[in-house]
Amino acid sequence: MRLQGLRALLAIVEHGSFSEAALELGMSQSSVSYAIAELEQELGVRLLDRGRFGAVATPVGERIAVHARSVERSLAAIGQEATLDRGELRGEVRVSTFRSLAAHVLAPAMSELALTHPGLRVEFTEVSSRALDPLSGLHSGRFDVALTMSALADSAVFWRLFLDPYVAVVAEGGPFPEGSASLADLVAHPVLLSNGPCSWPLREALLRLDPAFRPAVEVAEDSTMLALAARGLGVALMPRLTVDSLPAGARLLRLEEPLERSLGVALLPGALKVPAVRVFLSALRAMFPDSEVPELDAGAARSAAPASEERDPVLGPAG
Repeated sequence: MRLQGLRALLAIVEHGSFSEAALELGMSQSSVSYAIAELEQELGVRLLDRGRFGAVATPVGERIAVHARSVERSLAAIGQEATLDRGELRGEVRVSTFRSLAAHVLAPAMSELALTHPGLRVEFTEVSSRALDPLSGLHSGRFDVALTMSALADSAVFWRLFLDPYVAVVAEGGPFPEGSASLADLVAHPVLLSNGPCSWPLREALLRLDPAFRPAVEVAEDSTMLALAARGLGVALMPRLTVDSLPAGARLLRLEEPLERSLGVALLPGALKVPAVRVFLSALRAMFPDSEVPELDAGAARSAAPASEERDPVLGPAG
């Protein structure tokens, strides 16, 4: 079985197009078509359904693509082990994340790794935390690790990096005292919540407080929640990490009740065989020394320098 055929299959599954797959692989479209035809003949199954609007994997094609990604990852790991033994890790780690973790965790991690391991590329994709299965990319082999919430990581190994407290955003000059407020006081007013998993711990707490609780408005975008709250149209309850800055007319309150979401890194056990993954995890451990990320094999992470400073993921008062 030729690797060229497996790589062609993966590129087509990723892009949904023979022409785009050819561009990625640096091959002609006819060469990609020949590689797929040869692979299908060897395996005796149809791997792709072709149509006017591109190509999609058949059910067996999807299953074979998972194994093909595992082969590709093993080959990459072989190369990484060799370059690491020569003193410089070269390769890539593929990360899925969502917006707030991309900004406040992944960006500083990439900055540190650019200094300590300049040959290591971090390829990342922002995925919606509202996806039906946000870890599907781990199981299909598209990603090596995911930065996510513990509530979304049931199907993978999850190590907490830190706890992100929930806060309230209200209009200036409203009825609330400065500093903090209780959930009981806040829910006496219209409540704005995210319609995604970020609000799950909040919803549980609010339903314990009042089994008949219903939010006044459910919103997809954090910026929309902040804008509504700033105009006095409700109390926005949201994770602190999602409040990048407050719009004019808004202020932030701490919740008197300790209420947090657990944020961290999820992966499948096999990913730990990949040196780039171990180095990436070591960088996260250096950034968050009190996290659950374990100490990893010193041989794989020996060239990783400690983070230049301790970072607080909860960024102090917004504004």
